[in-house]
Amino acid sequence: MIKHVYTEPAEVNFSKLEERLLQVNDVIARTNFQFSRRLPSLLRKIPTLIMATGGSRASAEYLKMFLESKDILCEVIEPRDYLYKQNISSYQRFIVLSNSGKSNRMLDSLRTFPGEAMLITSEYVMQEEDYTWEGDRRVALFDTIYWSNGFYLDNKEKSFTSIVPTLGPNLMFLELELLLEEKKVELTKEDYKKINDKLKSLIWKSRERVERLDFDFKDTNLIQVASGYDTKSSSCILESNMIETGTTSVCIHDKGSYCHGRSNLLFQNPDSPMIYLAHQMKSFDQELIHLFMEEYPNIFLFHTLDEEQNIFWKEFYLSLQMYYLSKKIADDKKIDLTMPEYNPKIVKKMYKYKGEM
Repeated sequence: MIKHVYTEPAEVNFSKLEERLLQVNDVIARTNFQFSRRLPSLLRKIPTLIMATGGSRASAEYLKMFLESKDILCEVIEPRDYLYKQNISSYQRFIVLSNSGKSNRMLDSLRTFPGEAMLITSEYVMQEEDYTWEGDRRVALFDTIYWSNGFYLDNKEKSFTSIVPTLGPNLMFLELELLLEEKKVELTKEDYKKINDKLKSLIWKSRERVERLDFDFKDTNLIQVASGYDTKSSSCILESNMIETGTTSVCIHDKGSYCHGRSNLLFQNPDSPMIYLAHQMKSFDQELIHLFMEEYPNIFLFHTLDEEQNIFWKEFYLSLQMYYLSKKIADDKKIDLTMPEYNPKIVKKMYKYKGEM
């Protein structure tokens, strides 16, 4: 039996969240050319495959929403899917999101993809096998974008379930959207100051919202989440955090399909918390929330109705709320969100697996 032990790193990482996000933004400001010069290529309307796993899956869903808003066909897959997917040749661009960039399966996929390939990472250093020769010219097999540009190596979270490695790439995509909105080649110092002020405000509001939540999750063994297309990234954060730390089971329901039998899970587990995620209150949302609250005791709405920015800011805000909610749930259960106990035999053996998949 694995026993979870509550320790200090989660408190450290959350207390430094604002500092680290501002540092990421400062790095992006200093190296704006790194991704702004790639923007025209990124916005080419070609079918795009995005690969991610774990916490990076939330960033992949966020990027998918960004690209689809530009009329670009996208799909998000897990690393093993690449070997079994029948229509790989239908995609002309391949983007991998990985904090370390060291996953064998991801690197193999990047090296063999026949079209444009890109790795978005914080620390991967290109290896000799990442290059090929065209005559006497050495050519990289894939492009690499560093959302941290090296700073993260000096100020890295001590964490199993990381925070900034998910929010850092999302911040970069959010700022790409701002470049487009403002029709600029690069953001100014004033632009970055406004972004930093907004980040501080959203972090404070997210923390306050969760701190006001009057519920103890210590005996919770199942959390249900009502989500949708525009909240896939934030719901993924909550699910990934809870599952990867062994804190509690999480089941995500699409709001529109909730009536098709999925409502029975809450009917059979009426005391399980239902986390309802929303960026707007359509009549459907109002009706469903009203029915929930009439029938069940533990319904909690997390929203961005107090935020008037675009959907990318809203989803970034909701993602922050899901991180603070994850921390509260783990704290109530006396589990360290960032340094959980885990089965060392399975994790260490399979994480570095290089054999046939």
